[in-house]
Amino acid sequence: MNHHTFDQWGAAIGAQLQGIDELNPASWPLLPRVLLLLGLYCATVGTIWFYPLSAYAGKLNQTVLTEDQLRADFTHKLGKAAKRDALKQKHDAIALAIERLEKQLPHSTEMSSLLFSISQVGQSHNLQPELFKPGAPIYRPHYAVVPVTLRANGRYHDIARFAADVAHLPHIVNLGNMTITPNAEGTLSLEVTVRTYRYLDPAEVAMQASGAREGR
Repeated sequence: MNHHTFDQWGAAIGAQLQGIDELNPASWPLLPRVLLLLGLYCATVGTIWFYPLSAYAGKLNQTVLTEDQLRADFTHKLGKAAKRDALKQKHDAIALAIERLEKQLPHSTEMSSLLFSISQVGQSHNLQPELFKPGAPIYRPHYAVVPVTLRANGRYHDIARFAADVAHLPHIVNLGNMTITPNAEGTLSLEVTVRTYRYLDPAEVAMQASGAREGR
């Protein structure tokens, strides 16, 4: 392949990049649109990397493990305590620590408020919702996962700000299965699974215990 061929390629690429309307990407030739899409994809991956949403799943598991350890420690010390006043002080301290951990996960009665907050975050960043559909809970030994299918349209910066604000909500929220595609109108279409977490109700705890006994 000679220099003349490279010059021809360079001229062809330069011709596609000249005279494009920056405010109307839909009218661009194929090459600039492909380059724009690649740039948006890399920027989105970088944004998600900066806001490590997956780390919240590890935080959730650590919360459950810490709570179990605190309860086991309290039960062990209860049997060995010699003084009632000292035992009460230890009990109060452990109960306070458990209460702080539990505040990181909502109860079922708080889920409506949490889902509304997620929806409001999207609207506050000018995302135009097409679908916001909570799915059936997925039960785990100590908590339930509530997936929400979200589909909306907006600009890249709106989507990035939405992801950042969701990561900083008081409760644990994780974004997964995210896809972003360009629209003919020049905006982007976002589809993502929003995973929220909550504690089990007493009836759900009993159901989990019954299922565990039947599985033995």
